[in-house]
Amino acid sequence: MVRFLKIKDLEINASSAYLINAETGRVLYEKNSDLPLPTASMSKMMTELLVLEAIDKQIINWDTSVSISDYVYAISSQPGFASVHLEQDKVYTVKDLFDAMAIHSANGAAIALAEAVATSEKDFVMKMNEKAEQLGLAKSQFVNSTGLDNEHLGKYFSVGTFEDTNTMSAKDIATLAQYLINKYPELLEVISQNQYIKNDQYYHNTNWMLPGVTAYGLAYQGVDGLKTGFTDLAGYCFAGTVEEDGVRLISVVMGTSSKTERFEETEKLYDAAFELY
Repeated sequence: MVRFLKIKDLEINASSAYLINAETGRVLYEKNSDLPLPTASMSKMMTELLVLEAIDKQIINWDTSVSISDYVYAISSQPGFASVHLEQDKVYTVKDLFDAMAIHSANGAAIALAEAVATSEKDFVMKMNEKAEQLGLAKSQFVNSTGLDNEHLGKYFSVGTFEDTNTMSAKDIATLAQYLINKYPELLEVISQNQYIKNDQYYHNTNWMLPGVTAYGLAYQGVDGLKTGFTDLAGYCFAGTVEEDGVRLISVVMGTSSKTERFEETEKLYDAAFELY
């Protein structure tokens, strides 16, 4: 039982932050939680949701072969962003691409999945915005499947302007995450893996709070998701989830200043929250 409605006297170093009980939706902490901000790769949670729903609808299945378009090839080869290099003369399954996206945040894989579900990223983005409206995500707007800024997509961007990027509020991200893991709890088995292995190449999970990721001193017992994000506009972001003694929390921090700070601020939220139970 929670003794207090919310965490008190806690300062989180982030542009916005939000923490809820995943089962009840009770808000435990919020800071600028309704402010739309660049979402970066946390956007891929919506891409994950639409792919999983497409599998449910038998539009695709885990073994469906996906061709690599010129767009996907170009983005997967782009330096400076999370990627698993995808070759146009090789065969990749939906499962290959989903794991690359969910575990290593691979941008090319996300676009390939968008094209597999909706033939074009433009049509897929329409589905993203329709789903956001269905879920009541009033402070969310998507222009691509990855969370990259449109300018990073160059000639391939298809929705909005060259200056646009995906935006969501911390509250909307938490609402999406809650819906996603409640509808597809098996997703946690994928995103909690420490690494993705393909063609003898190892791609590490970007979530440094996973208990099996010990190199950075940020592992937190019970963490099994969800999604990191970074662009210059977004700063360092993290949507996380943790379970302890039967209580699951969902957290969001946006606009922190470093790779480590997004996890350190999340740890502060978790420590304070579990003291309430």
